[in-house]
Amino acid sequence: MHILYVDESGDPGKHKYSSPHFILSGLIISQEDWTLCLDRLKTFRKSIYTTYGLNQRTEIHASELIRINNLKEYQKITKTNRINILRDYASQIPIIFSNAKIINICLKIEEHPERDIFDLAWSRLLQRYDIYLKKEAKDKGIVVVDDTDSIKLQNLQRKMRVYNPIPSHFSEGTYNAPINNILEDPFSRTSNQSYFIQTVDVIAHLLYRKEYPKGSLKKFGLEYQFSKFEPILLKKASKLDNLGIVRK
Repeated sequence: MHILYVDESGDPGKHKYSSPHFILSGLIISQEDWTLCLDRLKTFRKSIYTTYGLNQRTEIHASELIRINNLKEYQKITKTNRINILRDYASQIPIIFSNAKIINICLKIEEHPERDIFDLAWSRLLQRYDIYLKKEAKDKGIVVVDDTDSIKLQNLQRKMRVYNPIPSHFSEGTYNAPINNILEDPFSRTSNQSYFIQTVDVIAHLLYRKEYPKGSLKKFGLEYQFSKFEPILLKKASKLDNLGIVRK
């Protein structure tokens, strides 16, 4: 069995306050590696406590580390050290999850004016995960998500089990490729209760920082942190991007 942990960055809506992007980052872990990865995460969190004083039970939330809104526990840590926590986490992810794979979907909303961005991004992610399960892992898998539109995602996944049109490489038409290696509906897990969900939050946010670097943060090099994940990126997810990021 494999587990895909997923988190989002950005807003898939089309109102005037929407973000310009919608990102999904997914971390694929084999059940055989799950306990080892958890033990490594616990060791890493202990080191963060020793170095920066962040309690092991306090959620790591990437955007809050940069700008505190809700997590008051961060106030005792300087901004430089909060960003150092992010940098340290980015360095450790390929080590902690050495046998894992990361799938990334990054869509610019303005490039898809007639599409439902939520459905488009999630269908791309589920397709890639199902292909990975069939062709590489040769296994079944489940999906675990942070807060999202769970009913909409459930309906999309159920639909794709029956009808999932894929462009044909041999003609101008499509063929049906149901996603039949993903079991059950997606499971929801709150991020403050899961080190794994916190990990994909970091991945998704650092992809956002790579795609949309902010001048005031450039001195911290945040736009370069995503590249640390290269050893475990699922580059086969997109032949059009050198890091395998799906953009269409």
